[in-house]
Amino acid sequence: MVVKISKKDSKASVKKALAKASKKNMGFQPDKFFGKLLRGFSGIDYQKQARDEWN
Repeated sequence: MVVKISKKDSKASVKKALAKASKKNMGFQPDKFFGKLLRGFSGIDYQKQARDEWN
């Protein structure tokens, strides 16, 4: 969502627009995907394996 703010807008109207934008539920909750990926090996091992396939 895009919130357009001009220089003429007051501080209260900016806060109101941001609060309205943050309350809207998009249906997709990315919070459960933040952080580490659950896999059985480290990221460095994966990179070494992926880059080694090209040689």
